[in-house]
Amino acid sequence: MTDQTQPGSNDSLPEPVVRRRRATPALIWLVPIVAALVGLSLVINAWVQQGPTITITFQTAQGLDPGKTVVKYKDVVVGKVTTIRLSPDHHSVVVKVDLEKSAADIAVADTRFWVVRPRIGLGGVSGIDTLLSGSFIGVDVGSSSQPQSDFTGL
Repeated sequence: MTDQTQPGSNDSLPEPVVRRRRATPALIWLVPIVAALVGLSLVINAWVQQGPTITITFQTAQGLDPGKTVVKYKDVVVGKVTTIRLSPDHHSVVVKVDLEKSAADIAVADTRFWVVRPRIGLGGVSGIDTLLSGSFIGVDVGSSSQPQSDFTGL
């Protein structure tokens, strides 16, 4: 044997060619990226459309439900009750309301709020429409130009 290679050595085999894969992202990542963009656009849209938050103090929370009770001005829904809690002195309730952006100018110094409930009395019947829909908070918009966020309900 004039050849100095020993059996089993790899000197005669060609070296393997290493092919590098392109750096293109897999299509499977497209779905979560699109979902994240859609979710982000929904959050931004909700933030842009959000109006002011006001607080109204009432003597009682009778007929008010967070997430259900609406605020109406001229029979148009302009806000919704988000939370109801006791005042620090425990003599009244504090109702937090998210107004729509289009109703932001309702929250001025001399605006009045009250709870509309069905009532039967000597003077007649009032609030009949609340029998089916439930109580709501009525609004009488003031003429002031001074914005306000804390109100005392009637």
